[in-house]
Amino acid sequence: MADMPPSRMSDRKRLAQVIAILGRHGLGGIVSALGSGRSQTNAHPTRPEALVEALRELGPVATKLGQILAMRSDLLGPDWTAALSQLHDRVPGVPFERVEAPLTHALGEDSGQYFRELDREPIAAGSIAQVHAGIRSDGVPVIVKIRRPGIESVVDADMRLLRRIARLAQRASPLVERQRPDELLRFFAESLDREMDLGAEARASAEIGSYLARFGIETAHFDNEVSGRSLNVQERVDAIPATDLATLRDAGVDFTSVARGYSRAVLSMIIFNGRFHADPHPGNVLIRPDGTLVFIDFGAVGTLLPERRDELVRLSLAIAGEDIDDLVDVLLQWAGNPAVDREALKASLNQLVGKFRNTLLDQIDLSGIFADVFDLLRTYQLALPGDLALMLRTLLTAEGFVRRLDPRFDITSELAPIGKQLLMERASLANLRGNARRTASTLIRALLGTPEIVENLASIARRGQLPIRLDPQDLARLERPSGAAPMRSSDLIAAALIVSAAILADLSIIAAIGCALAALTFFFLARRPRS
Repeated sequence: MADMPPSRMSDRKRLAQVIAILGRHGLGGIVSALGSGRSQTNAHPTRPEALVEALRELGPVATKLGQILAMRSDLLGPDWTAALSQLHDRVPGVPFERVEAPLTHALGEDSGQYFRELDREPIAAGSIAQVHAGIRSDGVPVIVKIRRPGIESVVDADMRLLRRIARLAQRASPLVERQRPDELLRFFAESLDREMDLGAEARASAEIGSYLARFGIETAHFDNEVSGRSLNVQERVDAIPATDLATLRDAGVDFTSVARGYSRAVLSMIIFNGRFHADPHPGNVLIRPDGTLVFIDFGAVGTLLPERRDELVRLSLAIAGEDIDDLVDVLLQWAGNPAVDREALKASLNQLVGKFRNTLLDQIDLSGIFADVFDLLRTYQLALPGDLALMLRTLLTAEGFVRRLDPRFDITSELAPIGKQLLMERASLANLRGNARRTASTLIRALLGTPEIVENLASIARRGQLPIRLDPQDLARLERPSGAAPMRSSDLIAAALIVSAAILADLSIIAAIGCALAALTFFFLARRPRS
């Protein structure tokens, strides 16, 4: 049976609904900003709690946006993020009669043929989908997630409305423009689209689960034959919710061991796999009596691209080496290079880095560091890219989880072995060769992009001569300072060979190694005492 095509909701009708809901919750200032009603000079400041209540009533898009904003401590203060983090999209389920037809259509057969049993009352319901328990015809207990009927039209109308409001706000306020609402909405739209596609959860569970398996962590198995955009079916996991600490303790679960395995898996999943479970809170984790972890609900997934990881490594090296200028460069690059007081930002960062000088790794409070960093970002109005904000939020979620399991456990203690692995990976021959290839490619593009240089190269090829011009001032800089040791020709040769090795790495790794060995030979032979 085919679904009826979703009806398009009028933008004007939806805007009227939004204004009515906001006004009912005392958010007159926001109503005025939307162009309806008059702003009141004596209006009370907006309460975070009132906004949360309004977002919940506005529906799935507003609720999901609030959940995304709860992760943006770089944009909002702790009072707002704390209130928004309580925004759950648990709503009453719709009657089974309304989801029965979409369920049959998604299955491709009558539900009575696929299921031996299927509970008509949902065990959980959200703004996008609701969940039913059942038993498949082969006797396997399953969890069935079916999307709410008509949700597409509401989501589409709200997304159109959000984009219009963002454009108006961006034109009206330089402060809003600096926070790059278009980028935030693009990231939000991608996240919402993944959550609307229930089949994406099945694919993410399988993909990320294959990586987590090396840590002994399990994920739920989905029936891929029937799982799609509007439905997924997964096998029910027989394990204890991580929220039930009393039952876990009675079962003899070693909390410290679980915390260590969980934190190592989350950190490695982010840094090395690049695709990670973005919401690994206790409600999405099950634990078997033997301590085996099971990750469920892959509706929220994050991605850390290799170039972003390189930026994080650069940031870490800048902090470790107290290179504040490079630290400023990375943060401004992430924020879109806005106009800021660079010297003031350097001073603030130097003060922040100074707090952790001579501090042992296991004495570092990760949540305290993030709080200071987010406060600094808000002070200078530096917004992070959405993927980084999601990653940091995931790390904070993970730290809160392991501290709940074992208050004495410090997730930063797991950073040392992961850092060592990362350095070994970056120092590998394949990685160095790849860097040399990229460097050579960049240099060649720069050379070929300069017509004057190309003409000079052609002239040199025709004449067979290399014209060299030296400025007298440049020669003066090369003069040996008074009392300095004379420059050794062997040092110049060694330096030239090292440069040659870097260039040749892209063409012949054997030749590159030969040049590097020759450079070392020249260097040490020149310093060997003569008999």
